[in-house]
Amino acid sequence: MSKFDLSRRQFIGAFGATAALAGLAACNSSEPAAEGTEGEGTDTAALVGSISCSGATSFQPLVEKARDAFQDANPDVSVAISGGGSGQGLSQVAEGSVQIGRSDVFAEEKLEADQLEGLVDNQVCIVGMGPIVNADVDVDDITTEQLKGIFLGEITDWADLGGTAGTIQVIQREAGSGTRATFEAAVLGGEVAPDSFRPVAEVDSSGTVVEQVAATAGSISYVAFNYMENDGIKALTVDGIEPTQENVESGDFTIWAYEHMYTREDEDESTAAVTKAFIEFMLSDDFAATVVEEGFIPMGDMKVKKDAEGNVTAA
Repeated sequence: MSKFDLSRRQFIGAFGATAALAGLAACNSSEPAAEGTEGEGTDTAALVGSISCSGATSFQPLVEKARDAFQDANPDVSVAISGGGSGQGLSQVAEGSVQIGRSDVFAEEKLEADQLEGLVDNQVCIVGMGPIVNADVDVDDITTEQLKGIFLGEITDWADLGGTAGTIQVIQREAGSGTRATFEAAVLGGEVAPDSFRPVAEVDSSGTVVEQVAATAGSISYVAFNYMENDGIKALTVDGIEPTQENVESGDFTIWAYEHMYTREDEDESTAAVTKAFIEFMLSDDFAATVVEEGFIPMGDMKVKKDAEGNVTAA
């Protein structure tokens, strides 16, 4: 499991993503440096190859920024980025059709035991998630129990939450979404909505959620923090706690997840060097400033941690 032991102070001091790649652009030495002369006059082979990365849309924009900087410094490298949700990313990396599978959830939550064999969990950062509503909804705070009631179909009118009367229009993520799995684990606590409950829409990406909520009067859904600053929507506080990085770090805001980039330990030699270098770049000090700018949280700043069963303990 990769470690990301960076502090917020280190993030602020980072001096640019592209510069970070100077050392990664030639990650494979043709021969090891002589003792006592590490890094001096060592011949290196250029990084060459193409890899694919699919899965969670919640941190796809962050991965795309990393890809752009990585390719700028490595002109003979290509990293193809696609969405599809956590379930798709995990299934594809498990079967070997992509080299990196992005996920908001642990692979154990989506895959069968035999599919887990050979997978490597690279936790690259943390994402906070929370409820959003159409900007015209006149409710600003919601309790976890009220949120649960909405997504179980038990609370159907904004008047029941102190707002202006009107039907609550639930916009849901599709089955297989890691964002949905994280939200339901934190809010529903294992309960499942009855078959009679029908959201007004089930959509396949976080960007589409934002578009639908902005366009649908009385609507509610949920997204990662980095999608909350958009026209036509507003984020709700939950139990009076604001959806901020600091509140996730302290454990006060409880809807969050690790952003995983799963790889295979038995990856083909033709792509393994590129995959390794790309993961290392995303975890590098010099890309950390971009991680923070994109609204994600460094592993090293967390005061709590979460296991695959959802148990939260002090870090």
